[in-house]
Amino acid sequence: MRLYLDHDVDVTLANRLQPWGHNVLTTREAGHTEASDEQQLAFATNVGRVVITHNRRDFRRLHRQWIENGRLHGGIIISAHLPLQELERRLLHLFSTYTDPDVRGQLIPLHEFR
Repeated sequence: MRLYLDHDVDVTLANRLQPWGHNVLTTREAGHTEASDEQQLAFATNVGRVVITHNRRDFRRLHRQWIENGRLHGGIIISAHLPLQELERRLLHLFSTYTDPDVRGQLIPLHEFR
């Protein structure tokens, strides 16, 4: 899966997911550390990536706005702050269930993947 880690996600997660075959780009690597959440989502969508964020409230709102405006984003995975190992485990569970096309336009709460 092609992923984009929002600025609030530990960049170490990228190093943990890459050996599993996931292409992970961080906000820092993209040079967007000062971009708004809307800009982050637009960027990820334009480059074909799924956003992973801990900023659940704002990205829920953005998801609703995009859907209401007929816009399709690349997918958003939201999660509470979890220990890195638990976050990785849940993401790998999610990735065994969904592919990039499956998550396009979807808001997926990671708490559903225990």
